Amino acid sequence: MKHILIALLLAWTGAAAAQTAGSAKDIREQTPAELQRTAAELEQALILKPAEVDLYVKLGFAYTRLGRADDAQRAFESAARLDPQRAIAHYMLGLIYEKKGLKDKAIASWKSCLQAARDQQLKDTALKHLNNLSAN
Repeated sequence: MKHILIALLLAWTGAAAAQTAGSAKDIREQTPAELQRTAAELEQALILKPAEVDLYVKLGFAYTRLGRADDAQRAFESAARLDPQRAIAHYMLGLIYEKKGLKDKAIASWKSCLQAARDQQLKDTALKHLNNLSAN
């Protein structure tokens, strides 16, 4: 599961969403040790700013890269709850739920992504996943 989520994360081209607040180094380029530090820093930042959606999204990406799917799921769920229009949170939840076999949750996330996305690539991906899930 870790490798599939990482491959999907790397396929997504939104580098801004994967960059940490305090570091110029993209999460996709960090070593495991750097990712651990980044996740710890983001967790601490969320204690001070528990309603900061961007921190949850970045933490979700860090957890994804670390292979911590359950933690990534919780982070993206928090981001989506705080900002239902955050398409990338729904996108990542769609991937996670789909991989976990949670079809109904995956469909709901892909629909939310499709509705919230401004980026055509996200819309196309959401539609593709919805069509695949509906066919099965």
